[in-house]
Amino acid sequence: MASVARSFIHQLLFVPVLFFYGLTRFMPLSWSRRLGAAFGTLAYWVVPKVKKTGLANIDLIYGPRLLPEEKKQLLHRSVQNLGIVAAEFSHQPKLFRGDLNKQVVIEGLEHIDPDKGCIILGAHHGNWEWMLLASRTMGKPVAAIVREFKDARMDRLVSRVRQSCDITLITKDNALNTALSFLRDGGVVGLLADQNPRQNAVPARFYGQETWATIGPALFALCAKVPIHPVAMIRQANGSYRCTFYPALELQLSGDLWQDLRENTQRCQNALEKIIRPHSDQWLWLHRRWKPRKRLAEEWKQKEAKYEARRHRKTQPIEKEAGTQE
Repeated sequence: MASVARSFIHQLLFVPVLFFYGLTRFMPLSWSRRLGAAFGTLAYWVVPKVKKTGLANIDLIYGPRLLPEEKKQLLHRSVQNLGIVAAEFSHQPKLFRGDLNKQVVIEGLEHIDPDKGCIILGAHHGNWEWMLLASRTMGKPVAAIVREFKDARMDRLVSRVRQSCDITLITKDNALNTALSFLRDGGVVGLLADQNPRQNAVPARFYGQETWATIGPALFALCAKVPIHPVAMIRQANGSYRCTFYPALELQLSGDLWQDLRENTQRCQNALEKIIRPHSDQWLWLHRRWKPRKRLAEEWKQKEAKYEARRHRKTQPIEKEAGTQE
């Protein structure tokens, strides 16, 4: 019964989404942005979950360092940013066909090796959808790791727009082999790694708080032997964007995959936090980034125990040999 109710709700929600998409598609971009900001403001005031989740996150991170009114203003701007991103989505095909340079200043392409695949590490910050468009200027094939929408019609709409911009979509269920093949062939794979994953995660600190982080970027980089480049897509005062590709992260390559995954995942989180903090009003505070994951915690304890047991078995011959020599 619950699944039927959710399906009905998804069907109801798709109608206004489709209307919003069609409306913004035929509007000038500046009008679309105003409409998106207005919808964000509306959501801020009328959707209870927006304030409940958003302010809880902001309270956790900033505590008494921000006044209550400052926290509300930060969340309000964040929700407006989400509305603007949604309104700009329908304009992606136009940008792909030649208007990108009018809206986005791109920096840091000199850090990208033209003869090698790479991972583009981003967050739900600024306009994360346009980040992939900017990556197309490298002259390489671009793919994105995506999560499918629960509503099939919504998924088809979003996928159609992304694919019309010559972006290959790799679903999370089939990510590893497909992404590795893409990277080894010299392609660019975009990953948003700032959310709380349900699986394939390790403990990490983000904004100074313990949480979980996806191992995806670190795992792909280690297996395909490619660099990870953090990228920032920051909205400027006039509504345009500045997209910056940063030098490759220095990765730990100790040969111990377990430890390397943990350390390099933390380095990815540090890089994202460094990008987000100066423009925190453009980040998606509505996501429960620090939500406890009981199942992940239990699985992690088991994995740690197995790792320690394997490590102990490997050191035993060395210890015995040392004892014999004595």
